[in-house]
Amino acid sequence: QELGLDNQPISAEAAAHREKFRFRCRAQPCGTEFCASCAAMPYHAGFTCQGYIAYKASRQCRFCGTAVPPTSRMFLQPGEESNKKKCVAVLRARMVEFRKNDNAERLSKVCEATQLVGEVCEESECQRRLLAGCSRLLACAHVCKGVRDEGTCLGCLRCPAPLPKWVKGKAGLEEPQAEEFCGICYVEVLAQAPCVRLTCGHLFHEHCVRAKVQGRWSGVRINFGFLNCSLCKVQMSGPMIEKIVAPAAELFKVVAVKAEQRLALESSLKNAPELQPGGTYHGKLLDFAMKKFAYYMCFKCSQPYFGGLRSCEQEDQELRDVQSDEMVCGGCSVSGDQSCPTHGLEAIEYKCKFCCSVASWFCWGTTHFCDSCHRKQGTPDSMSRKLKKDLPQCAGQQACPLRVKHPDNGEEFVLGCQICRSASSV
Repeated sequence: QELGLDNQPISAEAAAHREKFRFRCRAQPCGTEFCASCAAMPYHAGFTCQGYIAYKASRQCRFCGTAVPPTSRMFLQPGEESNKKKCVAVLRARMVEFRKNDNAERLSKVCEATQLVGEVCEESECQRRLLAGCSRLLACAHVCKGVRDEGTCLGCLRCPAPLPKWVKGKAGLEEPQAEEFCGICYVEVLAQAPCVRLTCGHLFHEHCVRAKVQGRWSGVRINFGFLNCSLCKVQMSGPMIEKIVAPAAELFKVVAVKAEQRLALESSLKNAPELQPGGTYHGKLLDFAMKKFAYYMCFKCSQPYFGGLRSCEQEDQELRDVQSDEMVCGGCSVSGDQSCPTHGLEAIEYKCKFCCSVASWFCWGTTHFCDSCHRKQGTPDSMSRKLKKDLPQCAGQQACPLRVKHPDNGEEFVLGCQICRSASSV
């Protein structure tokens, strides 16, 4: 349902007025919509001319634009100026700091000075934003658009203000941005909710940043794109989001260490063309490793684990079919009786699920591959797409390269400890 300026559904009367009096300037690149009756620019969507005059004369919620009635608990009523309890109740409703020992006269003056802070409707979402937002009235007579307890105020976003020293890559005064849409939600303008500034200088709704980070990645593979600024793609940071991004930033460090260690083990990748002078990842080993390898979150131990090359990932539909409880790291996929009493889980080996070879890859937390079968992933001969009857058949224990009795190919099977097996074969 279409909403008007006051965030309320447009009435039939207002819709009829819009049909008759709303016009758009044809001059390019203007295109401004205006009212042909009262000449208001832009057009007052949701109101007749008389209704708009009344709306403008009323107080509007500084978050959603709904008219706030004079009888709201956010305001002192006539005759309550000398009532200390009423003054305290109003200031608490506005989330404004005050001295408890002040008398009624003093508190009444604080109430009068913070009228703009109290322009908030009773909608639950607006009340949540009041609780989360800064309630300071700035020298420009506007309410700060930052978050509560931010130390240095963000500013009103309506007046030019100097940028903090910790902002990188920008200098001078920040231009007003109150009416710009949040670059994450693209639904509401920045002025409609408490905002935070990132180190890169960009502004977003605080609750949008929180939702973006807490939502993490989509799908089963760990992807840290959710940590990047939506506008410049630099990893998000800033004084007011440190606690929000801390868990994800710590996870990034853990995966980064694992990726660098894995790259050191993969000798075939050390001379990759991308790492050579002029290559996309020359001098960027970590970026290359994070791009090359796939990591997943173990359902059991909640730790990231190596899941193979990203190029071996199954098609999106196949990945969506994998349940989170199937994503298990190599250590957690081994039961207690499969653990070597001498070497623990360190050297446990698996048979390739699709042929009679030792597995060297563990992908998606569900499937072990040998090098040969692993290389076929992503090709028309992909092993994971074949039916069990179409897989290579074992010739029997005596002729099998593994020299062990194992289930038919197509099933997972643990061979045991590599160190102990090697010692027994000498």
